[in-house]
Amino acid sequence: MFKKIKGKCKNLLILGRYNNPAGAFLLMWPCYWGALANIRELENIFLYLLYFSFGAFVMRGAGCCINDILDRNFDKEVDRTRNRPLVTGVINIKEAVFFIFFQLIIGLLIVLQFETRVIVVSFLIIPFIFAYPLFKRISFFPQLILGLVFNWGIIIGYLYQNSGFNFNIFYLYLAGVFLTTAYDTIYGFQDIKDDKKLGLKSLALLLEKKPSYYILLIYLLSFLFFLIFFVISYSNIFVSLICSIIVLTSFLLQYYAFIKGFSLIKIFKSNTILGGLISLLIVLQNYL
Repeated sequence: MFKKIKGKCKNLLILGRYNNPAGAFLLMWPCYWGALANIRELENIFLYLLYFSFGAFVMRGAGCCINDILDRNFDKEVDRTRNRPLVTGVINIKEAVFFIFFQLIIGLLIVLQFETRVIVVSFLIIPFIFAYPLFKRISFFPQLILGLVFNWGIIIGYLYQNSGFNFNIFYLYLAGVFLTTAYDTIYGFQDIKDDKKLGLKSLALLLEKKPSYYILLIYLLSFLFFLIFFVISYSNIFVSLICSIIVLTSFLLQYYAFIKGFSLIKIFKSNTILGGLISLLIVLQNYL
């Protein structure tokens, strides 16, 4: 009995991608960016960053479960996804739904540690989390929708430290949206053949004829908004420009790896390091 329960728990964690945490880090870092963008108080900041970290992991886990429930009939036709727990049957729909609610309850307990404004704004993104898997059925822009969802943490993180909105934070939000769009489009190129076979849509499929041109354009849009945010948000222009150059260099390295045919999944996962680097650059600008 214990062995069976252990196996079931292991498969539930695999369903939520807890064995592959790259996506959770990509959801977590924007929360850090927002929280660190305009530091007003250091008291308990590490505790709240920990809340953001746990929240990112459980919400990403819930999102993956929702995605796999909706996509289970597609996943069984794709080599990359045909071994997922819902496809193989080691987890059934009822168990997956229970696990979703379990994760959402944990997420709720975490968000309740924040003030009302943060709680309200956090709930605004929930419908998009549930709807995201459907966009690839009706639109070529699911990667852009993912960017809007994954970077909502910038707004949430900023409101944790600030009682009202500052338009500057929307430049950071847009920078994150385009960065996510770029790296998730690169990720999507590995599924083009299967998407065509299954009749699914993606930005990678839309940009297939001129991928290098459009991927570069999306990276440059992200850089432009990072540059604007850094320059208008911090008093030390020199430091802001240096930080912007570091971000641009990182983008160009990813772009170079893409056009040279490097591993798409490795390019995608490299953003877990880039997200941490951007967090560090934001912290430095608060004090330099």
